[in-house]
Amino acid sequence: MASLKTPTKKNKTLATAKLAVAFSGGLDSTVLLHATVLAHGPNNVHAFHVHHGIQQQATQWQKHCKKMAQQLGCHFDTRNIQLPSTSNVEAQARDYRYQALRDMCEAHQIEDLLVAHHQDDQAETVLIQLMRGAGLAGLSGMPASKLAKQNKLSKLKNTASENIQSTNLHIWRPFIDLRRADLEIYAKENQITWIEDPSNQDESYRRNAIRKTLLPHLEKVQPGAIPNLARSARHLAEAQDLLNQLADIDLGLISQPQGLSKTNLLRLYKTNQSRAKNALRRWLSKQGLVHPSEDRLVSWFAQLQQVRVDARLQWEHDDMLIRLWRGHLSVEQPKSQQKDQQKNELDNQSGEWVFKSLAANSRKIGIAKDRFNEAKEKGLINTMPRQGGEKFKIQLNRPRKSLKNLYQEADIPPWQRDVPLFYIGDELVAVAGIGISADWQATQGPRVSLDWLPS
Repeated sequence: MASLKTPTKKNKTLATAKLAVAFSGGLDSTVLLHATVLAHGPNNVHAFHVHHGIQQQATQWQKHCKKMAQQLGCHFDTRNIQLPSTSNVEAQARDYRYQALRDMCEAHQIEDLLVAHHQDDQAETVLIQLMRGAGLAGLSGMPASKLAKQNKLSKLKNTASENIQSTNLHIWRPFIDLRRADLEIYAKENQITWIEDPSNQDESYRRNAIRKTLLPHLEKVQPGAIPNLARSARHLAEAQDLLNQLADIDLGLISQPQGLSKTNLLRLYKTNQSRAKNALRRWLSKQGLVHPSEDRLVSWFAQLQQVRVDARLQWEHDDMLIRLWRGHLSVEQPKSQQKDQQKNELDNQSGEWVFKSLAANSRKIGIAKDRFNEAKEKGLINTMPRQGGEKFKIQLNRPRKSLKNLYQEADIPPWQRDVPLFYIGDELVAVAGIGISADWQATQGPRVSLDWLPS
């Protein structure tokens, strides 16, 4: 079998990088780990194993993988996960497995993850997507390499890596052009032992049924069906790339800092519905969301055309909310998850009020330095979460207004209004996105600026 390929990423090759291998202990990942250690040296390789807890033998497999990594001399780490329900086990196991692998990569500051998908896996994926009625993105199969986006599990849940700075993660599939039979030959030549998962024989799982029944039959009807399906996936991936480029051109005219412009999106839709739907799919993909179905897209565009200019809409999609507010679409977390995240952000101090001395010639509004220092010495400075009903005066010659009205005038969406308020004693002095209280503003002399800095 050919040696492990070494993909190039910009000016860096994986030959000089610290690598992680997704290591289940089965044939494919065991061959990948063995070949990676030979190609890059054991000190540069980390074997990462995920314990799903689905099979009774899972703990024994975990021990086997640790022992195998020790024999090869490479590093080893593992995570235990528990799936939240028994429905759609295949999809859940995949999502949670990748999140656990991401956690381990972040914990070890590794940017390159190798997975052992091969050409047979690619053919299975294409067939599954074809039977689901997927579009080009799904039929493109698995790319040989990609920059992995933070998935929704990482966004919505507190994982083991929540206090670790996120790193870019590149996923590589060096075996994507090799048949499983090639891996079997390599294992035999190198006397490699591996785990056989009994669930791989259970044809109640869709992928197993395709692997054991459908693909062998297709190979009899059409010799070379598996490599042909993989080749088709490459052609479709090229077509999808062209559509993405077209979508990016269209999004350049539709996207704005506030979100996706409803007016510009509908203008494109009236001109060319296919391009508008392609642009919306691309925009959602950039937000880390799966592509919506055709029926859902048609329904969304129908609603967008029917609502008033200042109307609000809200759609649930892929465990997230797509909101229309003040003529722009944006993606946000559901309210319950927002509250959990906001609480965790406060607990983890994921943002802070920053104080800086202003130069004498600065035109920026601040607080008189002597007043600020006096309050600081007395321990009067503190922050508090918004309770509701607070009023604030931003200009001396204007009456106080409710924070709700000030947020509306500043076009700050409701779901972005829970930054801690800055107090001196019992007095509300500064509000992120709004400014400093008129009673505390200073424009001349020594002064201190107040800014909310998210982490």
